[in-house]
Amino acid sequence: MPQEEQNKYAYYAAILTDKVGELFDEDHDDCLDKEELSENLTDFFHALSSVMPCHLYNRFLNEQTNHLEFNHIANRLCFQFSTKE
Repeated sequence: MPQEEQNKYAYYAAILTDKVGELFDEDHDDCLDKEELSENLTDFFHALSSVMPCHLYNRFLNEQTNHLEFNHIANRLCFQFSTKE
């Protein structure tokens, strides 16, 4: 995979990781309660890995994809990026 392309998704991943990390920073207004979250990790990771990306995908592309359909799209992306040089 060309270095420029690799850097682009790494760049996006870093920004997204920082923003999600802010949800755990007690200095932010939108800070998640860690105790409550620890009791609902399945819900949190479903929201983070399925619901939110599906919502963004639908919003950007004006689609009506459901969570399972988006999961198939995400799996194709994983395969696509894992097979690049």
